[in-house]
Amino acid sequence: MRFSPLPRLVTITLGIFFLLATIAPLPFAIVLPGEAQNIFKGVITFKSTDNYPASGRIDLMSIRVTNPDSWIFGPEIIYSWISSERSVYPKSAIFPPGTTSKEERKQAKAEMVSSQDKAIYAAVNYLQANPKIMATDSSATDAVSIGKARADKLETKNIQFKVKETGGPSGGLVFAIALVELLTERDILQGEHIAGTGTINARGIVGGIGGINEKIASAQKVGATLFFAPVSNATEIANIPAGIKVVTVATLAQAISYLETSKK
Repeated sequence: MRFSPLPRLVTITLGIFFLLATIAPLPFAIVLPGEAQNIFKGVITFKSTDNYPASGRIDLMSIRVTNPDSWIFGPEIIYSWISSERSVYPKSAIFPPGTTSKEERKQAKAEMVSSQDKAIYAAVNYLQANPKIMATDSSATDAVSIGKARADKLETKNIQFKVKETGGPSGGLVFAIALVELLTERDILQGEHIAGTGTINARGIVGGIGGINEKIASAQKVGATLFFAPVSNATEIANIPAGIKVVTVATLAQAISYLETSKK
């Protein structure tokens, strides 16, 4: 069967269309894996507060997102769709309409500070509600009273964070886990390299975030073997790399419980 060639006008029109699709800026944003930051290396400082060295490592994960002022061109979008390490989203799905890069940086910084404050309250509230974990010997008959005396001395104003070049609220969960590890003599991590993500509130409830698969991939690349993710992100998690286990949690208490029981 013979097919007639397309009319020249149609061919030219299609050529122009594909040319414009290649060179015209498009309203999309690209999400890429970011860097991992070991929270136990200079991120948390204590003032007049007993704290103890950690045997493991816990990483704060980040993602990189093209800024709201930029326009993405066709070839880069096609490459990002093909790449297993990149995701493409409509810009409106990530940034509110009219958001500038300056506004986004300001908001991200404010969200990071807020997540740190909430993590401090979440960790202190958890320790005060579970005082046995603060006792040197949790099996001792007076473990609760000893732990409670220690927990009651904790003051949120004596705990500070210093995070470099990372914004947003998604560090809340790992900040809180790190604080529980550092404020107790018990070795909760037991030498394990873990990572995670998720917002947190003062009651220790974990909330969902964006870029979950990119963060898991980044964590695996730096050697983490366990990754805590918000349970609300469970349906989005896909293509988990070999060598890392993903555990979804709804609260800080669930994460701590998993760490305490997984090695028994």
